[in-house]
Amino acid sequence: MVWYSIYREDSFYFPVQENNKTMCPLGEVEKKAAQLIGNYTRDHPLFLQLKDYFWVKTPSLYELPYGTKGSEDILLRLLSITHYSLPESIQSLKCRRCAVVGNGHRLRNSSMGDTINTYDVVIRLNNAPVHGYEQDVGSKTTMRLFYPESAHFDPRTENNPDTLLVLVPFKPMDFQWMETILNDKKRVRKGFWKQPPLIWDANPEQVRVLNPYYMEVTAAKLLNLPMKQPRKVKQKPTTGLLAITLALHFCDLVHIAGFGYPDSANKKQTIHYYEQITLKSMAASEHNVSHEAVAIKRMLELGLVRNLTYF
Repeated sequence: MVWYSIYREDSFYFPVQENNKTMCPLGEVEKKAAQLIGNYTRDHPLFLQLKDYFWVKTPSLYELPYGTKGSEDILLRLLSITHYSLPESIQSLKCRRCAVVGNGHRLRNSSMGDTINTYDVVIRLNNAPVHGYEQDVGSKTTMRLFYPESAHFDPRTENNPDTLLVLVPFKPMDFQWMETILNDKKRVRKGFWKQPPLIWDANPEQVRVLNPYYMEVTAAKLLNLPMKQPRKVKQKPTTGLLAITLALHFCDLVHIAGFGYPDSANKKQTIHYYEQITLKSMAASEHNVSHEAVAIKRMLELGLVRNLTYF
């Protein structure tokens, strides 16, 4: 049973009782997701597979980040040293209960750590730390979505040994960065908005490349963004909204925590639980956070996802 209460005006808060572990609403996510996402399907693989790039029968319609058009050669090399499968421990679950953990300030002093650790699958974002914050954010990480500029310089310190490190490719240089790192070739230093790690000690067997299909769904179906945008007006989904979209395509229960930004009038409130960065830092980004907030609120209204913190 889940309680619903209004934390504040326009907020959605669903504290989850312990006995939710015994309940599995099989089919509910698919049914509700179809109301929000046109042509919703679970037929697309989560991660890119090598076999699909030896002979591409259906070339991708879009370039990155919404497709792989023009990046097939580098993908052949990268996918030959990474993997694509889900761990058997997840694949065999009769019910996949997932928590998508955002990086929001509202996780600070939330004491949500133990609750987050009870989920079968815990998805985290970018370089958000775990050590030192376990009481609020938990210690379990099943998947971590990231791109080169947001990669933690030492992925072994903030993840479990079996954590899947999922590359979210925004541009061809992201593939090149990963390939040079894993093959210990001469590092790529140009083509990034911020210098990514030059040393990134990760086990290639734990690395996956996210299928750009999910970025396309997030942009086109949830944010109504055109797939081809003028260079000066480009907008892209955040990794957080992308992670929720991914969860909606392979989980039977999706709960979120740490999502939402401070009110725009609150200039001094930090946006992350682990660093002193304010909303001002988002001004130059290619993300429309208010647009994304509307999409998440719609999911909450439909009961498609539930919130462990307020939004």
